[in-house]
Amino acid sequence: MKMALTVWEDRISPVFDSAQMLLIAEIENKEVTKRRYEPFVPDLPSRMADRLSELDVAVLICGAISELPANIIEETGIELIPFITGSADKVLDLYARGIKITPAFLMPGCGRKRRKRGGGCERCNARFFQTREVGFMPRGNKTGPQGQGPRTGKGQGGCNKGGGRGNSGQSRGGGQGQGKGQGQGKGGRR
Repeated sequence: MKMALTVWEDRISPVFDSAQMLLIAEIENKEVTKRRYEPFVPDLPSRMADRLSELDVAVLICGAISELPANIIEETGIELIPFITGSADKVLDLYARGIKITPAFLMPGCGRKRRKRGGGCERCNARFFQTREVGFMPRGNKTGPQGQGPRTGKGQGGCNKGGGRGNSGQSRGGGQGQGKGQGQGKGGRR
């Protein structure tokens, strides 16, 4: 079986649409028997699909990929494993030996939200599920997605808390807030 990985130096190329090199590997009896590099230009999806077919690729592993080329690749009968990151050699070796490469090599943030029917992620069209490493981080400790952070930005906080601001987050009394209506307005209430 022949498989291809989009590569940048010794890693999986992070974005398929701008990849310029393929690592073509032949796998027999759970071992990589041959490998070679081929120049690759995915600028026109129809040419890209023809090129992959010419190379007799059965599986393509890549980083982030747009929906159009992903659909074209899958329509040509090539198994697509998108949104993979990491060392090309490690991914290739694990895949050849039949060891699951997801979620260990799945790109960060992929598959976490908005899952659609069929097990994919609407945001990135991935076909995998990734679990969160951390389920909860306390508020206000500046460390996590649910925390408030250090409150050092121009907005310095939410727009719906006190301070005489209207629904738009702006001060009603000619305030001196900084941050495009999301700051701590200093004007008086009307």
